[in-house]
Amino acid sequence: MEFGKTAGQIMFAEITQTAWVEKFRLILEHYVPPLDSSPAVNVGGLVAIILGLLLVFRGGKFEKIVVTGFALVVGGWLGYRLSTWLDLPGPFTVALAGLALAAVGFKFYKAWLAAGSVFVLFFIAVSFQLIQGDLRQYVPSEPGFRGKVTLPTPEQQIRNSRNDWRDQLKFVGEKVQNELRGFGLSGWILPVFAAIVGGALAYWALRAFAVVWLGFIGAHIAVVGGATILCANWHEVRDSMFASPQVPSGIAIGLWVLGLILQAKEARFPKKPSQPAEKEPAKS
Repeated sequence: MEFGKTAGQIMFAEITQTAWVEKFRLILEHYVPPLDSSPAVNVGGLVAIILGLLLVFRGGKFEKIVVTGFALVVGGWLGYRLSTWLDLPGPFTVALAGLALAAVGFKFYKAWLAAGSVFVLFFIAVSFQLIQGDLRQYVPSEPGFRGKVTLPTPEQQIRNSRNDWRDQLKFVGEKVQNELRGFGLSGWILPVFAAIVGGALAYWALRAFAVVWLGFIGAHIAVVGGATILCANWHEVRDSMFASPQVPSGIAIGLWVLGLILQAKEARFPKKPSQPAEKEPAKS
């Protein structure tokens, strides 16, 4: 151990210097444009903070409301898509589909939580497999480019921010599909195992495990919302966050753990029920 450095400082330095952090920083620099402070950005970030903190600290109390709200949003999106595909009245279709799916989510919220438990662990496992590959492929290079990938200049960032988000999403989607096709049998073992574990936890301790993954998602939503406000109002903060993306990630993990501690009652896994004591026969 180096003199004057604690084990934590050395571990932090090793994490900072890992290859995936550098590649993830490259993706952030390319796809996240500089933000200007505006009411839409600040209000959106504030809503994300409130929603995230609600999931972190009160997810166990409002599971049904969270599921219903999510179903309402998904139903509204499906209604919008149906209105464009079938040439239906837009507002009416969006409202009808949103309310219908929200009613289903409210009635069968436990089934939605169980499905979410499976999906979240499966998604985390797939993401873990993807980051093992070359993340630089998700950043398009200039035509005729040969050699080392470098961070974009401010002018390139502005040009990237003007690109249509649909084109960028399509480009990333194609790269992800190529990676998934190359997984092979061994590459799918971890995601399938994670999905099975998620299903088992949902069956054994649905509410407790839902508190865990809802808080995990909420912590990251809150941190992203806070980072958005900070980066929009103080541009030097953006450079610092992009230079050390593991710092916001660590804050999110710490916030998540704090939420689990404060929701210990809801996040407690059930114990094996004890056998009821046999009653003695009544004396005549």
